[in-house]
Amino acid sequence: MNLFISLILLVLSVMTCLLTGYPIATAAISLFASLMLCMYIMMSKKIRKKLIVSLFLVSALLDFIYIITSWVPMIWVQVVVYLIMSLYFILKIQIASSVGKYLTKGLLMLSVCLISGLLLIDISSNSIATTVNSSEKLPSVRIKKKKLENQKSLLADMNTMNNFGSRLTGSTGQNQFIGWLENQAKKMNLAVHENKYSFLNWTEKDSSLYVNKQKISISSAYPYSGKTDSRGISKELVYTDNNNLDRAKGKIAVIQVDNTKTIPKQLIMNQQSSFPKGTHITSNDGDITLSAALRATNLKKARKAGVKGVILVWKGASDSKVKEQYQPFTTDYAGVPALWVNESEGKKVIKAAKAHQKGKITLIATRKRVKTKSFYVTIPGKNKKESIIINTHTDGVNAIEENGAIALLAMMRYLKDQKPNKTLVFAFVTGHFRLPVFKGTSQATSTWLKDNPQVWDGKGKHLKAVAAITAEHLGSMEWKDNKNGKFSPTGKIQTEYTYVGNQTMNEIWMKAVKNRKLTRTVTLRGHNGFEFGESQPLFNEKIPVIGLIPMPDYLTTSSKSLEMDKFNVNLMHQQISSLLKATLTIDQLSSKQLGKGQSYSYFIGR
Repeated sequence: MNLFISLILLVLSVMTCLLTGYPIATAAISLFASLMLCMYIMMSKKIRKKLIVSLFLVSALLDFIYIITSWVPMIWVQVVVYLIMSLYFILKIQIASSVGKYLTKGLLMLSVCLISGLLLIDISSNSIATTVNSSEKLPSVRIKKKKLENQKSLLADMNTMNNFGSRLTGSTGQNQFIGWLENQAKKMNLAVHENKYSFLNWTEKDSSLYVNKQKISISSAYPYSGKTDSRGISKELVYTDNNNLDRAKGKIAVIQVDNTKTIPKQLIMNQQSSFPKGTHITSNDGDITLSAALRATNLKKARKAGVKGVILVWKGASDSKVKEQYQPFTTDYAGVPALWVNESEGKKVIKAAKAHQKGKITLIATRKRVKTKSFYVTIPGKNKKESIIINTHTDGVNAIEENGAIALLAMMRYLKDQKPNKTLVFAFVTGHFRLPVFKGTSQATSTWLKDNPQVWDGKGKHLKAVAAITAEHLGSMEWKDNKNGKFSPTGKIQTEYTYVGNQTMNEIWMKAVKNRKLTRTVTLRGHNGFEFGESQPLFNEKIPVIGLIPMPDYLTTSSKSLEMDKFNVNLMHQQISSLLKATLTIDQLSSKQLGKGQSYSYFIGR
């Protein structure tokens, strides 16, 4: 019986440590288990220890207090109580065999040590970084409405950007957009500093799919997958999966990508705060991007297995949602042509593949070396030693991905005549849509950081970046597949995920969004090595960052409309106002007040 109770306590300890993403549910389960064990011990004739009963009641009380107050330290105290009680029952275990006795106790003691280590890591990885002292209040900042660009001006800049069309890395559209941005900076009398690059580009020109001479509508081509000539590739279709690519040697593999099996968000996100109260992480935000990145076929493995072509079939997403998705955009050129089809058309393809019928893939694409560039401008500060990095990327496929550059222009126009305390560095980065070339240690901004240490690393006479702000995907409204399987607006703004580099950054951002009419904010901490967007390289360098990155489901949709029907200029205007408030607040705080950037948290996020 001692062994049974000890094991239950160890299980509860592990559950409490790992399932911090579900604190109320975890505390409720723990409360129920504590009360049941307490009652059992009180009724048992073999176990009558007032101290143990008291500890169980204390544990139940801690759970109850946590459910009411959500005060995190209660959770950790409770785990310590569990471990103490578990040790007590381990020492009381009676086993006839001396070998079995020592082996059992040794394994259980080892479990206690492992759980204790897990607890210490979890607490330390989630510790709060240096923050503004409670006695100090954040400075009040007011935005001069007349000086801030109005919605009409923002919409004009958005339309100018859209006239360049899709702005994939190295494309004519992106290069023209960068040229226009640089001219806007020069009109403000700001010096432009460039970093020029070239890389081997892949661009789709035409694609088609036939099964038994019947044309199948495709959703999109797999970027940088491969190419064919105008005759295409005609081969037998083989229905398989990513673990059995050898079955399709010399043939065309047909593979289903299940979008319903997304990984739990608590493994990749750790929520810190929210506004308004009750706002939470939306479980299926970014599901297409995650499914494409994690479940699409590794085409290099397919090529090694001798596969001649790949057809990927979406499952669990409406046909309109997956149409023209530029996914995945994180893979290098593989040399195997691949196409995406929606679930409706995919049923025909899968049926044909199971019958080993014939298919034909045509994917005409160019491969040539192209040029691209990043650039930055500065607004000099009174303090010649410190800087604030404000960054975004210039490549994207629609009006939302990426319009951060339009926001940075508006911020520059507002701030250009002011005399900030710290030097403001506005970085317009290339390479987000060609990360295999530009990602460096994480995202494209890491390449920019490597090439421009003079504005951030603090070595010698270099500026020291004491904080950073990243702006991406502004003005995005939420669209979801409804219960009828139709991709449609929900009437809400897209959840404003915002990564914060420490508690001070969290407080600054929460204050910056508080008085807005359109707000749906969730702040996050980099978690288990994940931080989505171009704020990650800054976070990795321990620069305290505020990284705004809403993640709508249409983010990588490369449509003719550029998804302008999902854009809200009033929302963008309010988001720019918040970004300016955060910038001006940071500018008034000392580096000591701003604190150091945190590291990643681990295990299960909140």
